Amino acid sequence: MGKQRAKELLAKLKANQQDELENAAAIFTVAQVAVNELREAEQDAEPQTQPLSLPPSPTLNKAELQQRFGDYNHCRKAAKAAGIRFSRTPSWKQLVAAFNQAEVLQKVVDQYRETCKMPSLPGVSIQINL
Repeated sequence: MGKQRAKELLAKLKANQQDELENAAAIFTVAQVAVNELREAEQDAEPQTQPLSLPPSPTLNKAELQQRFGDYNHCRKAAKAAGIRFSRTPSWKQLVAAFNQAEVLQKVVDQYRETCKMPSLPGVSIQINL
């Protein structure tokens, strides 16, 4: 092999190496752009939730329940309609506490549903045992 031929082959080799470096840089650039777009899409997909703040405790009392619902039996029926269940016959004190808790929990649920909208939830009911 002559000197001229060796120089030509070395020049081709250097040109090939340069082309490979340029191709690798282009591939790296495309891959980096794709990774950045995936990260942005992932951040957009995650709901930006804020911590829920607890609403102030309601201050319902027996007189207010009687004013809203009437006598004890009507209050029990209202509790049942609101999804409040008791393991045995409740006292007025337990009814008051249950309605107070139900109001706070409903406000928390409403706040959560407003913050984290989930379109598949309408029509779903969840029972929580305390």
